Amino acid sequence: MRKAAIIIGCNYGDEGKGLATAFCAGGAGGKCLNVLINGGAQRGHTVETADGKRHVFHHFGSASLGGAVSCADEDFIVNPLLFCQERAALERKFGRSPRLMIAAGCRVSTPYDMMLGQVIEEIRGKARHGSCGCGIQETRLRYLHADWALAWGALSKLSREEFLAYCRRITGEYLPQRIGALGMHIPHVWQELFDDEGIAEHAWLDMQEMKAHTQTYADWTAMASSFERIVFEAGQGLALDENNMADFPHLTPSSTTSIASARRIAALPGETDAEVVYVTRSYFTRHGAGPFPTECKKEAINPDMEDRTNVPNPHQHQLRYGFFDEAAMMARVKADLVQTREVLPDVRSAILVTHLNETQGRLAGGASMAKLAQSFDRMLTSDSPWQVKDARGVCHEITA
Repeated sequence: MRKAAIIIGCNYGDEGKGLATAFCAGGAGGKCLNVLINGGAQRGHTVETADGKRHVFHHFGSASLGGAVSCADEDFIVNPLLFCQERAALERKFGRSPRLMIAAGCRVSTPYDMMLGQVIEEIRGKARHGSCGCGIQETRLRYLHADWALAWGALSKLSREEFLAYCRRITGEYLPQRIGALGMHIPHVWQELFDDEGIAEHAWLDMQEMKAHTQTYADWTAMASSFERIVFEAGQGLALDENNMADFPHLTPSSTTSIASARRIAALPGETDAEVVYVTRSYFTRHGAGPFPTECKKEAINPDMEDRTNVPNPHQHQLRYGFFDEAAMMARVKADLVQTREVLPDVRSAILVTHLNETQGRLAGGASMAKLAQSFDRMLTSDSPWQVKDARGVCHEITA
């Protein structure tokens, strides 16, 4: 029977979904399909191998180092510039790049989407929404307009001249319309970048490199049904879901729930043994602006903690810390499970608690591990924030 795992962050992202994905892929190797189900290259999922090599995955699945085939679902936004950078990094560190399948319907970020998102956040100043600087929201908005919205399957087939003309339409028609609607004025230094024709030329070259090192598929069922194991790797976390209007606008522009993955599983022929694996740190974090009810100083949890993935950046600033809030987290998880079980009635649930090495094996703030375990079919724990050695030595199952 085919096995499937849906990896979901419980909170504001950065919970340890890279670790969870690599663990759930197990030793399936190339028989495992690792699906990037939402968001885009703003995700940063960290895995470290037994020999100390470390990588933060953006465009490839976190099970890639174990041989899994990566898949960009049609709800995933691809970015040729960032793909080329990551592919080069993987070649340099591991001597190879993973295999990546791309849905023909994927939206494609351009350098203009990235720059536009960054300049808008810069102009907002203290009222910024919390962008990662990867152009995800701006790509999503541009694709609402058919004139500037070619999907990967069509865009990757354009000639050089057709691609450059597409870029000129974006800069000459769409950007002025978007900025005008916001009532903003682009600073001169940014306008020079938008007008630089060399950016479009580099974007064309990135497109060609990405096309040469990936495969495109049009039919999910035909492509995925031959894999023995499928791991759906969601980006961000449930508290950042685009439909969480209580925290608007400090959200991510995609669904962070398990429902899309459940629908993909339901579309496959035959039976699938499916489990949703919810991931949380033993404390909460948030990288970027927005509400954070249990926020505290890092020292209140552990002054010696170091996060090498979520480093300060101009768009999100410092990583923020908070105590574990079981009630808020479980409300998100239960709501997600209700929706998913409407599609997959027999889906099981698991909780993986990571970073326990930083909180002496406890949940920061006094919540009970034993009580938390009672809400799931099984509990997994990790004493490591991101390291994958022997899976049994990192993720431990707590049984009743």
